[in-house]
Amino acid sequence: MPERAGAAINLLAVGATWAFRTFDPAHLAPADVAILSIDVVVAGSFFWLGISTIRFWPIWAAGFAVADLFMSIFGALLPRVPLFAYHTGLGIYAYLALGALALGTFRLPTNAEPHIRNGSRRLWVQYLRETT
Repeated sequence: MPERAGAAINLLAVGATWAFRTFDPAHLAPADVAILSIDVVVAGSFFWLGISTIRFWPIWAAGFAVADLFMSIFGALLPRVPLFAYHTGLGIYAYLALGALALGTFRLPTNAEPHIRNGSRRLWVQYLRETT
């Protein structure tokens, strides 16, 4: 299910970011290479999930992850931005991505057909070919 993959993406990103920032406070700076690379992987993962499933929420999550990337880059380019504003912006976009995941999860009916419940674009296309 795409929802499980999205939850895994979020949990792995949170864990990796927490580990980097806990053990070395230098990673709190805007556009830190390690944190920025985690954000790039998250955006790419949500993009891949968005094009490989029939769900709507991964596209929104990918958009919020890209906004998070812009926040990191502009936080480095604008040195007068306070760290509190920078980290608040990152948190807002992360919670918006989680909200998209939650909305997509709760929107799925419990009695959905197997090709809908699975969420795979390939299974959906195969089902459409069989029914026509």
